[in-house]
Amino acid sequence: MRAAAWDDTAPPAEGWVPVTLPDSWGPRWPGFDGVVWYRLTWEQPAPVRDTGLLLHYLNMAGEVSLNGTPISRDPSLVEPLTRAWNTPRYWLLAPPLLRPGSNTLLVRVSGLSAYQAGLGPVDLGPPATLQAAFEQERIVRRDLQVLGLALSAAVSAFFAAAWLLRRRETAYGWFALMSVLWLLFGYNQIATSPWPFADNHGWQALNTSLLLLFDVAYLVFALRFCQTRKPRLEAFALLVAAAGVLDLWLASGAGLPAHRAAWTLVGGLTAIAVNCGAIVHALRHRGSPMRSLAPFMAVSAAAAGHDLLVFTQVIDSNTYYTTMSSYVLLLGMAMTQAARFVQSLDRIEHFNTELIEEVNAAKSELAVTLAQQHALALAHARIGERVNLVSDLHDGLGGMLLGSIATLERRPEALSAPQLLAMLKSLRDDLRLIIEATGQSEGPLAFGELLAPLRHRISESLDASGIDCRWQVTGIETLELPPSQSLELLRFLQEALTNVLKHSASRRVDVRVQCADGALELGVRDDGRGFAVEAAAKGQGAGLRSLHARARRLKAELRLASRPGETQVVLRMPLGTVG
Repeated sequence: MRAAAWDDTAPPAEGWVPVTLPDSWGPRWPGFDGVVWYRLTWEQPAPVRDTGLLLHYLNMAGEVSLNGTPISRDPSLVEPLTRAWNTPRYWLLAPPLLRPGSNTLLVRVSGLSAYQAGLGPVDLGPPATLQAAFEQERIVRRDLQVLGLALSAAVSAFFAAAWLLRRRETAYGWFALMSVLWLLFGYNQIATSPWPFADNHGWQALNTSLLLLFDVAYLVFALRFCQTRKPRLEAFALLVAAAGVLDLWLASGAGLPAHRAAWTLVGGLTAIAVNCGAIVHALRHRGSPMRSLAPFMAVSAAAAGHDLLVFTQVIDSNTYYTTMSSYVLLLGMAMTQAARFVQSLDRIEHFNTELIEEVNAAKSELAVTLAQQHALALAHARIGERVNLVSDLHDGLGGMLLGSIATLERRPEALSAPQLLAMLKSLRDDLRLIIEATGQSEGPLAFGELLAPLRHRISESLDASGIDCRWQVTGIETLELPPSQSLELLRFLQEALTNVLKHSASRRVDVRVQCADGALELGVRDDGRGFAVEAAAKGQGAGLRSLHARARRLKAELRLASRPGETQVVLRMPLGTVG
């Protein structure tokens, strides 16, 4: 019986129409939004025993009474209506609520014609049987829906994190987005209030808008997962979704149900089309990653087809499976990712094996190469020692021999046997210094004691050549250096003064040896003809090469400056530098 107003508290006495449950009053009273009373009567045999009563659903909100006694009432029976359309109800009826003879169950349903308003099946029977049926109904209508939403939330968070860590895996990002949109859309299955909207029309507009946006994200995900792009198709889908959302929110309250029905069909058919397209792609491309996901998308397509038939009332039911079928798709994604992970592990294991083999081969090659390099280094070391020895002989013995020869050439008749003997002893002492520097002597040597005989020999050679040699030695009284360093320094001085003797044509040379401020400084200055420093640097003779080489080995700073009438050679070595 149709009520006259939303606030009717009792049904009219006449005008009742017999119906078969489940019943939806939309086809009977098109466009009627309001209250409809359902009256069910039966004969209860005596004695009265406990009886179970199961009401599978009512749409949208309602109130239930037995024999005039209220047993259930939803919070809001006027807009905004309580959304109790997916809530099963069970009662255990016992005396005195249930009486022998005639009993009347009165159900007041407040609903909206466009949303399949009406009353679902009602069962009366043994409590244990109906209690089990109620538990099953609650699992299907509530528990599985909640579980699906929870899984959608977890999966969206997982794939969002995966996308943030690997931005090039855009399919993960789109799957996370579509999971969030599906979570919001699926919340309709368990929502008990249209909040934050003032009526259910606003709620349905939002719900259908989410479906359209989900379709776009689902389409782009499927394309990215197939490793392809279709910009025109993606743009068209987005344009259709935007048009649908705009149309839904611009439609008036009375006209919204028709718009909502049309766009819901568009959204459902789009989801089915995406599933079918992905399945066809998987069948055509054996190497496509969609092959592992296609069977699960087939289940999703079947569930979407069933729900569209329920929505259009081709199937007389109000149970929707699409939300629950999302478990299957999530399972497919989990299995696909697990397969990818296992494949990656296999590749890593093969790579490790290959890497070990390559490392072993590289180690063998490296061992051969190191042996060759070691032999080459030994040869280079021997050559280096020979070059150093030649340099020392050139700068030391060579310079002394040159000075001795010059003395003999100038005054051969004036040299006595003791003088010749002194020359030979000087050569012997210089040779001894070379031997000590090569490692025969242990511990540091007093630099001043080594410098004194060199100073004496060089001064005699320069004096014999008519060159006035003046020395300034300060701060080396306690200076001790390793033999190799001492030899390098003495040879540096020898080479610098030999160059003066051979090339400068000078009349005076000043030698400065100074230890101060944590450094030892050697300086040689003459008043000879000079030379072009840059030109000499490009075509260095043996003397300049020797000076630069010794400076490098001493890790010292070498400065050269020359012009006609003045040439300076300065070596500054920080003390503590290892030669």
